Amino acid sequence: MEKCVVPLIVTAPATAAVLAYLNARTSFWYDYMLFKSSLKVASRVLLRQRSGRLSIFYTLEEHANHPLTAKKDVIIFEGRRLTYAQLYDKALRHGAWMRDTLGIKPKDVVAMDFENSDTFICVWFGLWSIGAKPAFINYNLTGKPLSHCIAASNSKICLVDPAVAGCVTDEVRNELSHVQFIFLTDDVKAQADATAPKRVPDSDLVEHDMANLAILIYTSGTTGLPKPAVVSWAKVIAGGTFSETLLARGGDDIIYTVCYQFKVQSFPDSQ
Repeated sequence: MEKCVVPLIVTAPATAAVLAYLNARTSFWYDYMLFKSSLKVASRVLLRQRSGRLSIFYTLEEHANHPLTAKKDVIIFEGRRLTYAQLYDKALRHGAWMRDTLGIKPKDVVAMDFENSDTFICVWFGLWSIGAKPAFINYNLTGKPLSHCIAASNSKICLVDPAVAGCVTDEVRNELSHVQFIFLTDDVKAQADATAPKRVPDSDLVEHDMANLAILIYTSGTTGLPKPAVVSWAKVIAGGTFSETLLARGGDDIIYTVCYQFKVQSFPDSQ
């Protein structure tokens, strides 16, 4: 019996077509990618948990100190660029300023009422650099919803973008007489930038529980006042890992985002 030889030029497209059909019918490729992402999340979380390095500040530090990534851009905003090394330096300076000037301590929750900006991220990582936790406030809020969100965070300090300073009315101040409002004007930012960068000891940063608070965010409040929602370290790591894997993006890619930063989708890659 003679063998029937089918040329590769015929079999390859046919095989691809069959696989494409099966994928469309079963979504096995998507399921595979989800499974792959889940394994990466589990391994990253467990490794970080064992060493107490769940905080994503450690990821920034690793990139800032590595010769292959230190000079790579991590933020591009309105023509301004920050490399990993520059963001790390600014985070340490802002963290030192907040610790020494405002008395912010590890585990403190600090409210942030900011529009999207590079300053937002510098302050965010500045808080993480000293072991504090940010509570992201929707900068569109005013009146009772705003005072409710700040009060729900149990923050004693609220850092405010001057662009939304008008939202902090006398009504809000009277509702929150125990809260200190700090407006990050150009002069205040200059003070923070002029503060010597200082790396706190690991004992201030250690996190062994993946369920611990990393960021506090809020629901949209469509059925009442916004409700606080805990974003744990595990969720932060999972968000970055899934974005990295499912979107097939890496260290040389630039992701353009128009998401609200206070919803945290705008900073997806935690790795």
